[in-house]
Amino acid sequence: MVIECVVRRNESEVELMTDMDLDSAPVVDADLYREVMGHYPTGVAVVTGFDNGEPIGMVVGTFSAVSLDPPMVTFMPAINSRTYMRLAESSAYCINVLAHDQLDLCRRMAVPRDDKFSQVDWSVSAFGAPALAEAVAHIHCTMRSAVPAGDHLIVLCTVHAMEVTRSAPPLLFFQGGYGGFSPRGMTAKGDADLITAIRLADPARRFIGALSEALGCEAAVLVGVNDNELTTAASAYGGDASMQERLGARIPLMPPLGEAYVAGQTTEVVERWLSRAPSQEPEVLARYRSRLRTIAERGVALAMIAPGGEDAYRDLHNAMDEYARNELTPARERAIRSVIQDMSWFFAAGELIDDEVYDVGSVAVPVHNPEGDVSMVVRLTQLPRRVDGRGVKHWIRELKEAASGIENELRGTGGAQQLQDYRAWYTSDY
Repeated sequence: MVIECVVRRNESEVELMTDMDLDSAPVVDADLYREVMGHYPTGVAVVTGFDNGEPIGMVVGTFSAVSLDPPMVTFMPAINSRTYMRLAESSAYCINVLAHDQLDLCRRMAVPRDDKFSQVDWSVSAFGAPALAEAVAHIHCTMRSAVPAGDHLIVLCTVHAMEVTRSAPPLLFFQGGYGGFSPRGMTAKGDADLITAIRLADPARRFIGALSEALGCEAAVLVGVNDNELTTAASAYGGDASMQERLGARIPLMPPLGEAYVAGQTTEVVERWLSRAPSQEPEVLARYRSRLRTIAERGVALAMIAPGGEDAYRDLHNAMDEYARNELTPARERAIRSVIQDMSWFFAAGELIDDEVYDVGSVAVPVHNPEGDVSMVVRLTQLPRRVDGRGVKHWIRELKEAASGIENELRGTGGAQQLQDYRAWYTSDY
């Protein structure tokens, strides 16, 4: 049999390739294969079973429907997978389709360890396999056959029962990153969260206007729009400063960014912030924890530009600007986050010495609501350069006074209503 493929070389020439030509074609590079296939999103499932009474779980991104009559599905583990070698002995499988908010469960199941089920909510299905709680769906099946396919196996399974157990968006894997699917689209959500953030920032407008004029800088109000991001809800500028804090610009809540918002908050908020650090080395996390404690004690977060660090600080600004402006693919977002991570030395804590001269990149102070939680952050940027420690301390005092004034406004009727509206939105599913 001759396999034919059309290849266009120019506007007028077309060549047919035979199966002999295909056999002599160059082998596709493994890195290229991963890169190209990474542009195709897949769902995430956990295949579970028992091995000698011990629950076994394996994360797969290769689960797929095969046949309606008879009902069959497939998943494709690596041929040398030790987990699958154990799973293959199970008399029944449960394929658990993970929800978008089960990333922690996914990571736990993906790590080779003997106790991965110890802190997981699960039960034994009627067919004798572990069923994970809160999964989107359970597919109960048994292995029909396993066929080698290169460095993987194609495991074909017969489906005996299945059910949707939770109506929630699934967890997706794309370009090496995990995320969810928004069935309502992102535009409406973006408009809604921005409008709500702007309303919350209303009491701060006159304060940041006065700050920007008095200090000759840009002043902005940053409000949390979800667990992962802040947004610029208001800005003002004076002196030689220009508008760089664009309304609605997104700022990732990841170390070292968002310190003033995170410091002093609950352990859950702090740990979620730390979990987004590209490096999870204990000494790195310890430095961030120490930095947060210092900021909570002082009530201010400073970013300093070291001598000769102008270009690097510009790189950081450009990375944040790209993050704020674009819908990023996971690969590009990782690259930008890597730039941000590499600039953590700008955010090192230290005492201000009156007679020393500083180049300050930003000064940020939290604004607390009447219950004591952080509602927003007021930040100064484009500050005058080469200012001594006394001058920087003056900026901090002015910024703290403004934050205190905003807090008093939030205690008033108007501010309290705006804060209530914000909370109602923030805790809803929209």
